[in-house]
Amino acid sequence: MTPNAPTEPPAQSLPGTDSGASEGSTGHGANPAPVTTRSAFSRLRSDLRGALRGALFLRSGFETLTSTPGNLVLLAGIDVVLNLLVSLLLVGRGGSFSYSSIPYFLFHLPLLLLFGVAARPLLARPPAIAGLASALVAFSIPIELTHGILEWLAQWRPFEWLSDHLAAPHYYRFFGWWVAASLVFLLRLDGPLGVRRRLRLVALFIVLVGVPLYFYQRGDLWVSNEGGNESGELSLTDQVLTAQSRLLDDQLGSLLPGRHGQSDLYFVGFAGDASQDVFLKELSATRQLFDTRFGTAGRSVLLVNNPQSATTLPFATAANLERALVRVGELMNRDEDVLFLYLSSHGSRDQELEVSNPPLELKQVTPESLRRMLQKAGIRYKVVVVSACFSGGFVQPLQDDGSLIITAADATHESFGCGFGENYTWFGEAFVGDALRGTFSFTEAFEKSRDTVRKWEEERGETPSNPQIWAGKEIWPVLKRLQKELEQRGTK
Repeated sequence: MTPNAPTEPPAQSLPGTDSGASEGSTGHGANPAPVTTRSAFSRLRSDLRGALRGALFLRSGFETLTSTPGNLVLLAGIDVVLNLLVSLLLVGRGGSFSYSSIPYFLFHLPLLLLFGVAARPLLARPPAIAGLASALVAFSIPIELTHGILEWLAQWRPFEWLSDHLAAPHYYRFFGWWVAASLVFLLRLDGPLGVRRRLRLVALFIVLVGVPLYFYQRGDLWVSNEGGNESGELSLTDQVLTAQSRLLDDQLGSLLPGRHGQSDLYFVGFAGDASQDVFLKELSATRQLFDTRFGTAGRSVLLVNNPQSATTLPFATAANLERALVRVGELMNRDEDVLFLYLSSHGSRDQELEVSNPPLELKQVTPESLRRMLQKAGIRYKVVVVSACFSGGFVQPLQDDGSLIITAADATHESFGCGFGENYTWFGEAFVGDALRGTFSFTEAFEKSRDTVRKWEEERGETPSNPQIWAGKEIWPVLKRLQKELEQRGTK
């Protein structure tokens, strides 16, 4: 392939091409010139330059459709190597080559060749199947490279906001960008095609290539050995099953009863999603803070879904949460003690708190199911914190006179910070990691953490998550008394 510039020297044919009428002909003589390493490298350099220009919606040189099958093979090979290198950089040497991803990764090639065959009657020249396919493969290379660079930047805290814009649900990264570049290329093809033929080419591309790739996700060739989970997938070994049969009983059996004449605080933590360690880390730090500073040692329960803690902490399931709440309700002094319930996980627009620990199939926690659990436990005074996207949907169903409800977001917005390698979500870091270490007032801590989260969101250009708070009329004097007692004890 040679760019459409009059100053460029004629390109040489690769082996297996005929300079007269065969596909990929350059039309520059009766006999193909011998191919050297230098000429092949020069041809590849021109193709990659054209790929970048095409991805930028400029005239690429591929419009002449003179690329050969050799060009196509070479460009497809570069596409493979580039994906391998980028995914290796992002995953690290702890990953492995995914043989099962090969069919997914190469799925586009037969579609592009099929498109070339179907487009042949519309082209006013000899068949140019390889020319069409080469161009469409080439345009994806700079787009994939751009995506890889942005993914790498998103691993650094100042740029982590990028991760929300890098999801790749379709075959190519930045699928819309690649489709747009391809359509511009088709409309610019050389030759007297006419408007109707060009529009028919566009329609063929959309039907034969665009739609299938839209619904077919491309797999990276180098993948994490952890199957997408930060700490790997849970293995239900005899050791895990034996441990889980007693872990919750041990925690509930060691809980201390409430003391008459004194306000005791009980802590129940729930880390619902096993795919990322941030929920385990956040809840572990929260429990430690409450045990040491808020006096919940002997009165705290922690439920976690994570392979790391499968033999040391009971699973975070809806059934285990209900058991824990019922037992705490039995031990509390109903008129004096307070439950602090902290739930952290992913959340959905349907206001479901993610409860996931593959290969287990677990029920999700909804506002209604949590309300039923608390009613069954008979707990009068409680602080409920839900750190999740769209968690504001928990506020209204949980409202009663004895409750303080705090959520990391409103019902229609996402919260932030639940990424690989994090120790807290943004709200958890602001509320637990900072604000609660300087006050015994949950409402003061919320106000400070809300301001902190808003500042972080503004600095990084995120849509505000809008953390929420609601308090019933009977909870205020109880929390004031608890705050005063904690300050007098001087718990640190």
